[in-house]
Amino acid sequence: MPSTGNSVVIHSALANVADFKALVERCMPDQGCVEVQNDQSGKEHSWHQHDSDETIVVLDGQLLFYWEGGEVVCGSGDVIELPRGVRHGSKASFGDVRYLISFAKVDLTR
Repeated sequence: MPSTGNSVVIHSALANVADFKALVERCMPDQGCVEVQNDQSGKEHSWHQHDSDETIVVLDGQLLFYWEGGEVVCGSGDVIELPRGVRHGSKASFGDVRYLISFAKVDLTR
């Protein structure tokens, strides 16, 4: 069951990260790209917001994700649905972390 807060939705262990190609294809927006972020331990992306929806899929490691109203530690396979305009940040607090970012709302529940 997903946990929610301030319009942010966290799905625990939803994504199949073993099939990377299929995951990228599902996350690819109609226009734009999918980004793979590699953050070394301690790297922080401080408070910011986007003009588009965002979907984050943790591929490897643990990501401390925070937003106005909460914070959560996400691990491999966890999916973060983030609506446009929500202030948020993240930190590789527990070692290196890799994650996929799509600047679109992606429904991985089907």
